Amino acid sequence: MSIASLRHALGRPPAPAGPAAARRRPGGDPEEARSAPRTVALVAAGCLVHALVMMVLFALNTHEALRSVTVIDPLTDQAVPAATAVRSAIRWIFLTIIVLLSLWIVFVQRSRVRSFTAASNVVTVLLIVSGLLHLASRLAVQGAPLHDYAAWGIADVIVLTLLGAAIMRWSGMDLLIPAVTLLVVWWVCLLTPRGVTTSVVDRLVGVLMSPFAIAPALMLVEWRRRRRNEESERLLLGRQVEQIGGELSRARIVHDAMFPKPFSSGPVSLDYFYAPIQEIGGDYVHVFTCPTTSRVTLTMLDVAGHGLAAALSVNRLFGEIERIVAEFGEACPETIICLLNRYIHLTMARHGLFATGASVRLDPNNGTLSIVNAGHPPPFLRRGTGTVEPVTASTMMLGAIGPEEFDPCPHAIRLEPGDTIVLYTDGAFEVRNAEGHPFGMPRVRDLLSFDPPPRSWPRFLAAAIAEHHGGHADDDVLIASLRLNALRIGERATPVATAARE
Repeated sequence: MSIASLRHALGRPPAPAGPAAARRRPGGDPEEARSAPRTVALVAAGCLVHALVMMVLFALNTHEALRSVTVIDPLTDQAVPAATAVRSAIRWIFLTIIVLLSLWIVFVQRSRVRSFTAASNVVTVLLIVSGLLHLASRLAVQGAPLHDYAAWGIADVIVLTLLGAAIMRWSGMDLLIPAVTLLVVWWVCLLTPRGVTTSVVDRLVGVLMSPFAIAPALMLVEWRRRRRNEESERLLLGRQVEQIGGELSRARIVHDAMFPKPFSSGPVSLDYFYAPIQEIGGDYVHVFTCPTTSRVTLTMLDVAGHGLAAALSVNRLFGEIERIVAEFGEACPETIICLLNRYIHLTMARHGLFATGASVRLDPNNGTLSIVNAGHPPPFLRRGTGTVEPVTASTMMLGAIGPEEFDPCPHAIRLEPGDTIVLYTDGAFEVRNAEGHPFGMPRVRDLLSFDPPPRSWPRFLAAAIAEHHGGHADDDVLIASLRLNALRIGERATPVATAARE
C-alpha cells in the first residue's frame, strides 16, 4: 500500500502549514503554539542583526563620503560638510527604530504570543515595518554622494523574505504578503528621480525583474513545506504501523486460540511448532480427539499466500472444520478432505484462493493410521526402529476441482507403539539460506533418522530450519507430529518403552 493510498484510506491527510491552515484548525497545533514565542524571537533577532549590519556598512560608506563632499560657506569662505550629514542622520534614526523594535519584540512582545496565528501576524508586521524603514532611509540619503542608494533596497527585500521563509512555517501565499508589499515600496523608491544616475529604461527593467528577487524565499518555503509533509506522512505511517501492530498482536491471540494444545498423556501424543513470518499466517492444524474411542484426527492446511489475507482464509476454514466435526462427529479423513474441497471450491476458488491439506486419523485401538493428502507435502513416518519412510499417496489440491470430480484417494498404514507420523508445510523444506540453497525434503528425512530421538520432533526440525535460513524465512513454517505411545485394549493399554530423549 502506498503512502498516498494509506492516507486516503485513513481520511487524515497531513495538516497543511501556514497561518491560514492554523486558522482553519480550532486552537491550532499545540506544538506550534508552544514554539510560537521562540519563532517570533528568532525573526526579531534576525531583523536586529540585519539592522546592525546595515549600520556598520552605512557608517563605512558615509565616513568617506562626508570627508569628500563640502561646500563653501559664503560668510566665512570655509569648507563645511554638505547636507548629506542631515540625510545620514535620518538613516541612522530609522535603523535605530528597527533595532529598538526588534529588541522590544524579543524581550517584551514575544511572551504575549500564544498561537501560531498570532506569531505569523507579528512576524508579518515586523518584516513589513522593518522593510519600509530600510527603504525609506535609503531614499532619504539618496543623492550626492550616495547616488542610486535606494536601488540597493532590493537586498533588504531579499534578506527579510529569506528570514521569514527560513524560520516561519509559511506557505507561499503567506510569504507573498510581506514580499509583495516591500516590492511595491521598492518600486516607488527606484522610480523616484532624486539622486538617480541610471536611465528610466534601466529602472523599469529593474522593476520588471524584481519579482525574481523573492524566488529564493519562495523556493525555500516550498522545500520546507515538502519536508513538513514528508515528516507528517512518516509520523502518520508510524502511528498507523503501531496501531496495525497492536491489532495484529490481538489478532495473533485470536489466531493462536484456534490451534490445539499439545498433549502427551494417553495412547497418542501430539506436538507441533508454528512460526509465521508475520504475526499471523496461512498455516493451520486442527486436532479432534474422540472421547469414546480415543481416535485422534489431525488436519493440516496451508492456504495460498501469507499474512493477513491468508489468516482470514484460515479463519474461514477453521469454522468449516468445526462445523464438520459438530455435524458428523468423528468424521474420517476422507469426509473432512472432501467437504473442505467442496467448501473451498464453492466459496473461495473464484477469488483465486486455494489450499493444500492433509488429514490423518490415528486409531490407538488397533494402530491404524488413515491418511488423505490433498496436494500437501508427503508426511514422513518415523518408525520406532529409526527407519523413515514417506507417505506418498496424494490427490488434487483443495478447491481446484469440483466435488463430483474429486477423489480423496484414502490410504491406510499400520503403526506400532513408538511410531511417529510427521506432517509439515512447504515452508519447512523450501526455505533458502543466504546462498539461495533450499533446505530440501531429503534433509528433513535425514533429520528424522536422528538417533536417539529428540523430545520434540517439530522443535528439533524447526531449530535446524532456523539455523539454515539464519532469520530470513520467506514462508510460514508449521510442523506437527502424532506419536503412538501405546495400543489401547479396553481400559488397558500396552505401553511402549520410553525412547531416549535429548
